[in-house]
Amino acid sequence: MLSFVFFKKKELPLPSILKTFKKDKKVELLSPEEFLSLSKEEKQRIKGILILGGDGTFLKAVPLAYKYDLPLIGINKGKFGFLTENYLEDLERILKLFEEGKVKLEERTALKISYREKNFIALNEGVVCRKCPEKLVYLEVKIDSFPLTVVSGDGIIVSTPTGSTAYNVSAGGPIIHPKASVITITPVCTFKFNIKPFIIPDSSVVEITITNPNKNLSLIIDGQKNINIEPHVPVRFCKAEKPIKLLPALNKSYLQILKEKFNW
Repeated sequence: MLSFVFFKKKELPLPSILKTFKKDKKVELLSPEEFLSLSKEEKQRIKGILILGGDGTFLKAVPLAYKYDLPLIGINKGKFGFLTENYLEDLERILKLFEEGKVKLEERTALKISYREKNFIALNEGVVCRKCPEKLVYLEVKIDSFPLTVVSGDGIIVSTPTGSTAYNVSAGGPIIHPKASVITITPVCTFKFNIKPFIIPDSSVVEITITNPNKNLSLIIDGQKNINIEPHVPVRFCKAEKPIKLLPALNKSYLQILKEKFNW
């Protein structure tokens, strides 16, 4: 029997195929809480994190996947689904690949985001932004300790190649192939027209500090975690020590998915 940690979009019923697999003892589905209660030895039997939903549900599983080095297996039951690349009809084949030890995983760069001695992991992006629209924020950007510029606007997105098709592209940033070794810095509604998205090597360290007084500031991580931050306290972004592992689409390449999602 294959054991997985299971994340599901709340309103979704358990699909009949998974009910059958559970009944036939082909799979064991553990909640995150059940997984965390296992002993270190018992955790070794877990094959990965099975996710049923959209990209939001997928991103909820990222911190657990990173901490325990578990691959993410996304089954798309959402609307857009750039991260959840497989579908229910692929599930039986996926389980067979796990049983036979023939699963081919992809590694994706993750971001380590640091604020006030606390570290967070993001697969898509971290955003430093204002909560309320009444006042611009001024964000000093340093790259490898070099003071590059000050951006005035709503905020700044720092994204991985995987996250380039998320908030980054909505804000006018470039689409980056997930195998590229880069970090993208994209301003949000900047007041200066000469400030453009900037792509840097993922060996760099980005530091963003809000320099003007403002009490309504946020650090948003993968759209899941919203942290109150203060002016003059830097937020640092760098490549995480290890990648996130995920199961890519079985039947399509990244370029095919890109073409379909954007109707190119």
